Amino acid sequence: MTDAGRSQWVFSKTEAVAANGMVTADPLAAEAGVEILREGGNALDAALATAFALAVTSPIGSGLGGIAGLVVWHEGKTSSFDGSTRAPLASRPEMFELVGGAARSGMYGWPAVKNDANVEGPLSVTVPGAVAAYELAHRRLGKLPWARLFEPAIRLARDGIVMDWYGTLVFGASAFRLHKNAEAKRVYYRPGGAPYRPPTGFEPADRLVQPDLARSLEAIARGGAEVLYQGELAAAIADDIRALGGILSREDLAAYEAGAPPPNTIEYRGHRVVTLPGLTGGPTVARSLGLLEREDLRKHRQLGAESLHRIAVAVRAAFAERLASMADMPNTTHLNAVDRDRMCVSLTATLGGGFGSAVMIKGTGILITNGTYWFDPRPGRPNSIAPGKRVLWAGAPTIVLRGGEPFLVCGAPGGRKIMSAVVQTVVNAVDYGDGPQTATSRPRIHDEGEKLQVDSRIPEDVRGALAAMGHEIEVKVEDVLATNFARPGAIQIDSAELRGGVEGTKIGIALGY
Repeated sequence: MTDAGRSQWVFSKTEAVAANGMVTADPLAAEAGVEILREGGNALDAALATAFALAVTSPIGSGLGGIAGLVVWHEGKTSSFDGSTRAPLASRPEMFELVGGAARSGMYGWPAVKNDANVEGPLSVTVPGAVAAYELAHRRLGKLPWARLFEPAIRLARDGIVMDWYGTLVFGASAFRLHKNAEAKRVYYRPGGAPYRPPTGFEPADRLVQPDLARSLEAIARGGAEVLYQGELAAAIADDIRALGGILSREDLAAYEAGAPPPNTIEYRGHRVVTLPGLTGGPTVARSLGLLEREDLRKHRQLGAESLHRIAVAVRAAFAERLASMADMPNTTHLNAVDRDRMCVSLTATLGGGFGSAVMIKGTGILITNGTYWFDPRPGRPNSIAPGKRVLWAGAPTIVLRGGEPFLVCGAPGGRKIMSAVVQTVVNAVDYGDGPQTATSRPRIHDEGEKLQVDSRIPEDVRGALAAMGHEIEVKVEDVLATNFARPGAIQIDSAELRGGVEGTKIGIALGY
């Protein structure tokens, strides 16, 4: 049956416009960021308040036990902050028992490990880095007191959040992982293990209250990152992980330091693109745009076969370099923030897999990242696990400058699809003149060297033309839960006003004042 013979569910959102400041993120977290902007906080303050709130409202993607990276533009200068993860010092290449045979596991197709011990549970845990990176960034560029940035998150955790349909869907879909940890099951589910109910029109919604997480947030607000790395929370994390059979130690946490490397910057169509350096998605975004710089995409119709073909070839080539010896993280959150003075922050955070290791530390409400997932469980490989080794993750928070001034702040959650989504968001805005809502919501493609994945909203004749060019097409349907092509958000700075947009099929929001 052709597309014309089937009705389609069409999602859309309006563009947000404001003069003074703006945040893009999940709704309650975005409100936390704008609260800080209204109080006189700068964009970094707002971004961090939003990130702390996301730890409460979106634990599938980020939290105090996760990792993060951010890029900042402020008064003509750019900076980046690295809160990536490290393997525990007690890690060994042979620490996982392989199932054997042809069995494969996970999104990277590594040989399967017995009981998925590298994907979930205490042995999958690595050192969290987000809070250290946030504190480092705040020490250098923050405006309001550190403790003030926690207040919205503490309020959300203490008073609870009314469960919505998306939360019920996410917790329900992840029950098979979270039920394996008694603490996570106790906090995130009703007695008996069912997810909390959303409003249905027939019965009231449940409220998810997280008092333990509220106390953890209060402790870090009072004592800084040291509490998580050397203080009471560090002890709780290490002791609980060890009791469960893991190897993360107090020494691992105490030795952790966030970094502030120079950002990765490239020129694209007379613009300067600023993103994360190192073992992140930033270099792949930069490489893709560098290859596309050789093409004049504006000669070809947007979302036409010629344009998509050139984007696919560039992304495929960039991934060929990336995937030779690297891997990435899937479930993330992303936020953007711009303030009255046009300080810009793009921040991507992750717990790794959905809800990280699915291990919640007793009495803290904190989930810990499952960083061993991204190492090859076989010894003697380029990406084999080793003591203190870093993993590569997909985060690619990005700021685009035009004439030395900020033009576009963007990024996305969504695993490896983050990189192709950011590339296409930049192309849509720079090459084709899209505003941020349209730039983030157009149908996208993704190509890592095997099949060309194509959004089902791209017409059949275009798909046919791409196939005739030699692409093996795989059609993917994007809906409210699926993240086949990531879910970007963006803020565009146009003279005196800010314009914000987020992927039209997902739950995010652009909120300004």
